Amino acid sequence: MGPNALRAALTRGEFVYSAELVLGRDHAIPDAEQFVADAAATAEGIRVISATDLPGGNPALPPEAFVAAVQAQGLTPIAHLTGKDGNRAFLEGRLHALARLGVANILCLTGDAHKDGFAGAAKPVYDLDSVLILDLVNAMRAGLPYSVGPRQAQTTPFDFFPGAAVNPYKTREPDQMMQLFKLELKIASGAQYIITQLGYNLRKLYELKQYLRREGLEHIPVIPSIYVPTATIAKLMRAGEVAGCVVPDALIQALEGEKKPQRLERAALMVAAVKGLDFAGAHIGGFGLSHADFMTIRERAAEIGDGWRDRLDELILEVPGEYYLFPKGKDGFSDDTQPYQIGTMPYGLSFTQRLCRAINQLMIAEGSPGARFWAARLRGDTKAEWRRGFWYQLLAAADVFKRRTFGCVQCGDCVADYLGYTLCSQGRCYKELRNGPCGGSRIDGTCEVNPDQQCVWNLAYLATLAQHEDPRKFAETLVPPRDWSLNRTHSLANHYKHLDNTPKRKSVSASKEPPPDE
Repeated sequence: MGPNALRAALTRGEFVYSAELVLGRDHAIPDAEQFVADAAATAEGIRVISATDLPGGNPALPPEAFVAAVQAQGLTPIAHLTGKDGNRAFLEGRLHALARLGVANILCLTGDAHKDGFAGAAKPVYDLDSVLILDLVNAMRAGLPYSVGPRQAQTTPFDFFPGAAVNPYKTREPDQMMQLFKLELKIASGAQYIITQLGYNLRKLYELKQYLRREGLEHIPVIPSIYVPTATIAKLMRAGEVAGCVVPDALIQALEGEKKPQRLERAALMVAAVKGLDFAGAHIGGFGLSHADFMTIRERAAEIGDGWRDRLDELILEVPGEYYLFPKGKDGFSDDTQPYQIGTMPYGLSFTQRLCRAINQLMIAEGSPGARFWAARLRGDTKAEWRRGFWYQLLAAADVFKRRTFGCVQCGDCVADYLGYTLCSQGRCYKELRNGPCGGSRIDGTCEVNPDQQCVWNLAYLATLAQHEDPRKFAETLVPPRDWSLNRTHSLANHYKHLDNTPKRKSVSASKEPPPDE
């Protein structure tokens, strides 16, 4: 098994090129195999190959079925790992399989919403999101403790090199800030490098680097995704068929009159720009591209050199009313000497939110009069059938209220207080996320799956501002996975008995210091 070209390049501070290969719905993948063979046969070819995990919400060959072919050619694979199709037990099993294959580079993702499958749409899983998958990977790096009857055991440690994704191209304040806060959670949970979502606004992309620098996280390598679209694909992205992508009208208009050489030129220009701005590499993708096309991009980027600075109008493609983290500077980029632009959207609390907040302070929060009253009655009931008791049954009315108000599904492990009593993250979020949003929200902030509803986490961000609380709580609080043993039980009773997630939430902080050299 050869050296880890990704890890070595990032450790040495070398600009790294990686290729994203989208594995399709078949076990026969001649195009991907040819790309890998061509890369291996080219002296200065692409050395890092990224394999997707059922992208676009459709069935596909999983990455663990392909990475061995990458390694056999002396190249380094990155295996994508999403939570959309398997629960935490299955994800751990997949990680053990990847460890047996010697695959260290894991890109931890939540995963796209399901669209197609055998005999209809598949059941969404999302037991763990990207943050919690990173937490699992980090635990497995040290060895995961478990019990075999009375005996304590531990899985064999494996030196995974986990990475994460972020979407820096969001066009509204709530979407963008929640992406950045969740990125900090990912770093705190073990992400050692970042690969961005695709986009076509260099100013927005560079704001990500400015944000990390201001937050003391500039040591985390960021590899921008550079995607070469056709006009057809760009229109699908614009229509929301490819989750989370921001495609300006100007790009679609340009693509409609372009051939492949012009599309490759645009990608090369972006590569030259991200290299000039000291990003860690370029993660290149595009439907139907050959390895020769990738080399054309790379060679042309070298020819462009610093000339990208004279072509900013081709690199900063905006949509109307686009949100920026900082005001515009004289150089065309954002001026990060200024404070963050927070509170650019109107926000307020509904009567229900104010009511629930008052009830929380009086009846639910630890140490409140109501919490002391109910805890005394429920914690004192040590009988195995305590859920059949009078005091437990009395709390059923709260579930009725939450179901009608928030879309509660009675998970028994509630996080409504954390979300500012907006909507239920289990009943109203398709992916049932507990640590911030996915990157799939549409350009207007609505849900990837339900365009009639604002993303639950956008609402939570605005509610936090309305309550005059620090929204950085979303960057500094790790909520544990849902405890399925509490399913269909009364969450308030579980809260008073200290069975729910509340006492298990962790205060975390992204490391401010770079890891030691490998």
